[in-house]
Amino acid sequence: MAAAGWRTTGARAALAALTVIAATGALAPLGATAGQDPARAAGPRFDGLQFEPPRTVQYLCEDGARIAARYFNSADNQLAIVTLDGRRLLFVTVLSGSGARYAHGPLIWWTRGDEAMLLDQTRGEQAPPVHAGCRAQR
Repeated sequence: MAAAGWRTTGARAALAALTVIAATGALAPLGATAGQDPARAAGPRFDGLQFEPPRTVQYLCEDGARIAARYFNSADNQLAIVTLDGRRLLFVTVLSGSGARYAHGPLIWWTRGDEAMLLDQTRGEQAPPVHAGCRAQR
């Protein structure tokens, strides 16, 4: 995966709103209760959007960094809560030529298969990734 050619796309307002949601825990799985529709208990909901049950992946990067990513997917929306240096950050999907690319302000979390990398667009287009060679741990 090449880091060159990154451009920030829209979704800044959505990122700000979703960051507040993640910080307050509003995007948490719902538990099934008596009389509740079982389909609603399948995964978390937010503002009428139903997500599949989240999937958590632990990554180990070439530089020794350990990054956890929790993925929330629905038919039309994909989110990732990525834990970096003890901070939980909410990323939303943006256009990607290959793999899945998620943005949180200037940060890009880009995954393809079991590999991932973290880019910081404020460092310039030719800058190396902040964390490269991150591999999903099984």
